[in-house]
Formats: sequence, structure tokens, C-alpha cells
Amino acid sequence: MKAFIIAIITVLICMAANAKPHCQSFNNYNDKVTIVFTDDNAGEKYFVSDVKLIPCYGKEYPATSVKVESKDGVATVTLTFPHLTHFSNPKVALRINGKKTTFKVCQ
Repeated sequence: MKAFIIAIITVLICMAANAKPHCQSFNNYNDKVTIVFTDDNAGEKYFVSDVKLIPCYGKEYPATSVKVESKDGVATVTLTFPHLTHFSNPKVALRINGKKTTFKVCQ
């Protein structure tokens, strides 16, 4: 029984540790690119770092601004990048609580 409880706790901790960002919006207005994503499994602490926009293969642009708001276990993150005009299957690469992740930008 102890092993079962430990296994359940381990699974729950792993689920909480694995951030799953979901793109909510993308725009290229006002001389900047703005991307908003949410993570409904944010937990108590949610740190975003090393943010890069990959608008097309081989190019990366660091974020000029990262704003994180967290409420009731849901994080909303607003990323701002320099104004760009060409996108081909854009992605965002970043670290969430120190763990590398990448997600596709919604268009």
C-alpha cells in the first residue's frame, strides 16, 4: 500500500512539474510582436526565462519583455519581441521553472 501511495504522489509531482503552455494570441501590431500563452498547471511558482521567438528555421529573437501573472494555478504569460514581418511555422523556445520547452505560436 505504501508503494502505491508513493507512486501516486510521484505521478502528481511529475504532472505538476511538466508545464504545458498553450498559445492564446499572437499579433504583430504597434511595431512589436506580442504572444500570450497560458498554462493551466502552473502551481505555486512559475518562472519564465531564456525566451526566444523562432519565426522561421535558423533565426532566433530574444524577448524584449516577459510578463507573468498567476492566479489559482493558471499562469498567463505575455511575451514581447521586436517587430518582424516574416513567419513560417513560428515557435517559442523558453524555460519554465528551469525546464526547456517549445511550443508552436498560434496564428
